[in-house]
Amino acid sequence: MDTTDFDTMSEEQLRQRALAAGLLGAADMRRDDLVATLRDGAMTRSEERLVVGNDVVAIGRARLRKHVVSEDVQITVTVRREELRLERAAVPAHEQSLVGDPDVFGPAEEFATADGGVIFAVTLHEERPVVTTEIVPVERVRLVKVVHTDQRTVSGEVRKERIEVTLPGEAPATVE
Repeated sequence: MDTTDFDTMSEEQLRQRALAAGLLGAADMRRDDLVATLRDGAMTRSEERLVVGNDVVAIGRARLRKHVVSEDVQITVTVRREELRLERAAVPAHEQSLVGDPDVFGPAEEFATADGGVIFAVTLHEERPVVTTEIVPVERVRLVKVVHTDQRTVSGEVRKERIEVTLPGEAPATVE
């Protein structure tokens, strides 16, 4: 029989062939061991190895929420105001002379009013603070994910196959 036919045989057919060939322990062997042993008289020793993967799980949630708060703010501002001060100055004697116009005080009807004569008016001003508000952007805030990488040690139990070799005239040995 061609050894390529082993690939098309069922596992039970391979066991029957191995038992017929005198292979001990064929009843407990896996399919790939049966095929390898029947092909070239070799046996495959296998081991389990830990295979580690990572699951991603949510550990928390963050969000940005904007709300408005009010606060009192005090600002000192400079304001100006005008005041009147009466200044009097005597006319020096060398500048004093007689007034030639008999109507220097104005017509008599100006003095007959409640104000009693010529009025010189001065308007006074003052500054008053005017408070308004304006909206200006002062800061941009965002959430940024930062990924940190850590090392973690995991452990688990694995199984290994051992092959016992018994040769004529020698003590049994184990292949690891």
